[in-house]
Amino acid sequence: MIQTKNLSKKFVDNEVLKNISVDIPDQQVVAVIGPSGSGKSTFLRCLNGLEEISGGIVDVNGLIVDAFDAKKIRQKSVRSIRQQTGMVFQQFNLYPHKTALENVIEALLIVKVMKKSDAVSIGEKLLQRVGLIDKKDSYPSKLSGGQQQRVAIARALAMEPAIMLFDEPTSALDPELVGEVLTVIRELAEEGMSMIIVTHEMRFARDVADRILFMADGEIVEDATSEQFFENPRTKRAKKFLEKVIEY
Repeated sequence: MIQTKNLSKKFVDNEVLKNISVDIPDQQVVAVIGPSGSGKSTFLRCLNGLEEISGGIVDVNGLIVDAFDAKKIRQKSVRSIRQQTGMVFQQFNLYPHKTALENVIEALLIVKVMKKSDAVSIGEKLLQRVGLIDKKDSYPSKLSGGQQQRVAIARALAMEPAIMLFDEPTSALDPELVGEVLTVIRELAEEGMSMIIVTHEMRFARDVADRILFMADGEIVEDATSEQFFENPRTKRAKKFLEKVIEY
């Protein structure tokens, strides 16, 4: 599904990702955790081309971005990869002037050039799936943060991605709204959706993820099953991190 080889990312002289090599198979739920500034979100953004990689290779379903390829070749590969991946951000990034349904179907109309009636049918089914069909005509300003994030998830699912990427999907939410978003993600996991989730929700990561990638200082320090990581972390760095996570 996803493979990286010696993936690196630099911002001027700051090396944020350092030679990351990892293989993520189909239908696996991977939680990427670690302290702030460890490179988690940058790693996710490199996977679908939101950040240009400085070195190494990203392979998504056989679509390869090589840092040493010509720019036009890289850009073409990134465009193809984005059709395979759905991305959900910390901030919801909904169009404020469009309703919930219009936000969900926008890409179907523009990218897939679908008939509006067909797009609406798909959009309504997806809003039903995330429990928001009754809000289909509501604008983002009339929705709670949890509702907006669920619309964002429906929007990402509309393109039928092979894998979903979540970048701290609950970090911008009030505590009482976190559960409704995590419930939707949990249901996707139960349905077999391939997912990579950057999260600070340790209990959720433990319960839902098949695998944990623990990052620190731009590197993957531990790569283990959820049970192995939370029950018996191998490194002092991981043990120290878990000791500081109150909800753990």
